[in-house]
Amino acid sequence: MLDLINFQNGLKLLSDGNFVEARNIFYEIWIRDQNSASTAARYVAYIDELNGQLNDAVTLLESSMAQYGEDPATLAQISELAMKMGLHKKAIDRAKRSLELSPNNAITALNKTIWQSNYSSNGPAIKTAFELWASRYIEPTQCTTPMKNFHDFKRSKSETLKVGFLSGDLKNHAVRYFIEPYLKLHDRSRIELHIFMTAEEDEISQILKQWVPNWHNVRDLNSDSLLSYIRTLGINILVDLSGHTEHSKLDVFAARAAPVQVTWWGFVHTLGIREIDYRLTDYEACPPDAEDHYTEALCRMTCLTAYVPPVGCEEEYSSPWGQNQFVTMVSLNHTRKISDAALNTWREILEKNQNAGLIIVTGEVSELQKDNYFVQRLTESNLPMDRVAAVPKLTMLEYMRVASVADFAVDTFPISGGVTTFHSLWMGLPVLTMCPGNKIAIQTYTANVLSKIGLSEGITNNINQYVDLATYWIQNPSVISQLRSTIRQKMITSPFLNHDERVKELESCFREMWRRFLLNESVRSFDSELATHPELSDATED
Repeated sequence: MLDLINFQNGLKLLSDGNFVEARNIFYEIWIRDQNSASTAARYVAYIDELNGQLNDAVTLLESSMAQYGEDPATLAQISELAMKMGLHKKAIDRAKRSLELSPNNAITALNKTIWQSNYSSNGPAIKTAFELWASRYIEPTQCTTPMKNFHDFKRSKSETLKVGFLSGDLKNHAVRYFIEPYLKLHDRSRIELHIFMTAEEDEISQILKQWVPNWHNVRDLNSDSLLSYIRTLGINILVDLSGHTEHSKLDVFAARAAPVQVTWWGFVHTLGIREIDYRLTDYEACPPDAEDHYTEALCRMTCLTAYVPPVGCEEEYSSPWGQNQFVTMVSLNHTRKISDAALNTWREILEKNQNAGLIIVTGEVSELQKDNYFVQRLTESNLPMDRVAAVPKLTMLEYMRVASVADFAVDTFPISGGVTTFHSLWMGLPVLTMCPGNKIAIQTYTANVLSKIGLSEGITNNINQYVDLATYWIQNPSVISQLRSTIRQKMITSPFLNHDERVKELESCFREMWRRFLLNESVRSFDSELATHPELSDATED
């Protein structure tokens, strides 16, 4: 009874943000009460995670299991912590073991599917894995509000399409750098745009709202109510922007909230949900033989997305090697993307080039958090720490000035960069990446962007080429300067910044999807008109 009261006190302190006293209570329960020890240990580890002490959290959980035995919840927690730390093999192994003990944990099963797929070179096997997960764990939500039937939509005389974007990421998130032009420039005479925001809003949400009169904050709606709401509005095309990430509401899609359902760049792998009809993509991400990698039919556009650079980041910088008399590489991707293979490759580059250094911008918010596990990981990987600097998370303005202290960026692998690649290029950094021959989109993302803007000089196909090209750039730094002198202009004239064209192309794809629905045609892959006829492309205006 006493421990129950202590647990309740600990939970109250935790909810009030009093982490120190809450941790003390849960730690005492862990030491004293064998029956509650595993649960208490998970709360202690959770608080350590909130404080950025990931290594301490894992150590405590492993100690708890050594004393009290394995349990699936603790194993699942360790797996998630390990993935945040970039310990991919450990994360997968602990998730597998957790599922052996408790196979019905949907989140752990999804994590395992995602993590294994990130390392896979077999597209059809990835598709099968996500389809199996979806069929087992996604239960379509229910509501009493029927969707308009096919004949109701066909009888409608309206030429305006009701298009809904559903996401919890319409805030200070990477999505903002892609979505803004589509909200700002949509054709209001032909598209009635609706936003369904499923998470807490912030100041960026308020900026995005100004372009969308039909902004629906549905954070507090359960899935049944959200399904009913979307159907009541008569949305024609519903677009998922989150995929298998937080606040995505895929159970609403599985229940067929709209006649045509689409997914875009929120999740690079297939979703495995048969009720989602199309995936918006391009030929770089999904080459001609990629259909069997996806449950969704592929709508290939000329360009996957538009891109908006961060505000106030127009300044260009000269390559600092001339002043420094050495070349500095930088890694800007999130810590969880940094694989052991990447660290070993960066070590090899540094060993071959004594006149080079490396900056790693981590995802941790303080020096203490960064030192808790990441610096230890670098040391264990035998990187020459006298030439390696790990720095905690930067503000966006600081981040976009990294080109003043670094000469070129090194991409992670097998998981490639995303919006960080766009930011790197905008600030003028050449990006060195590795593009495997398997064409798995999450592994080729940076290479796809480089190809699209005409910077294929940074693309390699294996680790040896990656090391050799880095060495060539380091030993011939004038090549770096030459590349940097062209990158900003290549970005400006690229399809990514031709915002008018990107918006028009997307809306033409929506109209084609709707035309096919009204003609009762089967869902199948197609190319946008612009992808089929590139001669129709406008001159860049932005």
